[in-house]
Amino acid sequence: MKTLTIEIEEPILEIWKKLPSSCQQLLTNKALNAILSGEPYPTGPDQLDLAIALAEAGVKADVISRLSGLDTEIFADFIPK
Repeated sequence: MKTLTIEIEEPILEIWKKLPSSCQQLLTNKALNAILSGEPYPTGPDQLDLAIALAEAGVKADVISRLSGLDTEIFADFIPK
């Protein structure tokens, strides 16, 4: 695997910085592979998988909705209380 450097503009960078590194890795790998393969990401089961991973990592619900494209009700049970 090779390292890739990307530039992210504010305020998106602030959202990115708040994500746990495991979630950054998941998004980077899945999203870039999909984009380079000409496919959208996330779609179908990937949306729920991403939302659950982000919720379990303690990411805010509004950020999860933005990244996964899902309504909060769908993944709310996975957000730690």
